[in-house]
Amino acid sequence: MRIKTFFLMTFFCVMGICLTAQAKVDSEMSNSFKAANAPLDLASSVNGKYVFVLSKGSVGIYTNDGKLVDAIAVDPSFNHISVSGLDLANIEDKIFLSSESTGNVQELSYSFIVSIDTTNAPFLGMPNAPVNIVIFSDFQCPYCSKLGPTFDALLKKNPQTVKISYKHFPIRGHAQAIPAALAAIAAQKQGKFWQYHDLLFQNMRDLNPEKLLELATSLGLNMDQFKKDMADPQSMAQVSKDQQDGVSAGVKGTPSIFINGRIAKDRTDAGMQKLIDEELAKTRSNK
Repeated sequence: MRIKTFFLMTFFCVMGICLTAQAKVDSEMSNSFKAANAPLDLASSVNGKYVFVLSKGSVGIYTNDGKLVDAIAVDPSFNHISVSGLDLANIEDKIFLSSESTGNVQELSYSFIVSIDTTNAPFLGMPNAPVNIVIFSDFQCPYCSKLGPTFDALLKKNPQTVKISYKHFPIRGHAQAIPAALAAIAAQKQGKFWQYHDLLFQNMRDLNPEKLLELATSLGLNMDQFKKDMADPQSMAQVSKDQQDGVSAGVKGTPSIFINGRIAKDRTDAGMQKLIDEELAKTRSNK
């Protein structure tokens, strides 16, 4: 009898725990918007910035506050959507569509096109080239230091059609990144940005103030002017503007490369040449 009573008590105690541990959900309306067309299905981008609304015959891309960014025409039979992509892992952004009625499945690659101001940015290549490659870089970034041969190869293959522009994006935690950027701007004002750029990356593990001056001296720069330009508030303003332009473009780390405003997730020679060819094809089709 005692054993039976013990098990009954244990059972009710367990039941009591289960009852008291039941979860409740607190919810509130965080956002809402009206889609341009009746939604059939939707998905959120991996970074949470965009909502993809599938309607009959189109995919509307919206910001979280309901602003329509663009729309992509698709087969009207598609009634399900999902998306993939991850910036930090360089996983390509894709949309996956499927149709219950036909059984068809389709994969679409997509990329957002951003506008980047390169007015005062140092560049290589043709000034009015149809393809503008913009790199956001940090002089203490080891991955950035390895891109020189890739850019040389792209310019050699596309001498009349590619321009490469440099934007400063010193990373927090890289103690010498901002002084190096200021020194590079000072060298730019004397027409020696790219030569100084190469020396900075060759000495990226030793960019103390003395080394920055030593490198400038080795290029035969006017040192009084160099020091004055490094200390000029306008030089820091240029670095800050480049950083803000990067943040606006969605830059989270270096190197970040954009080809006519499209992020280059595949930074190999072949991957970037593919984007260059696509942009040149657009140029030809618009003529």
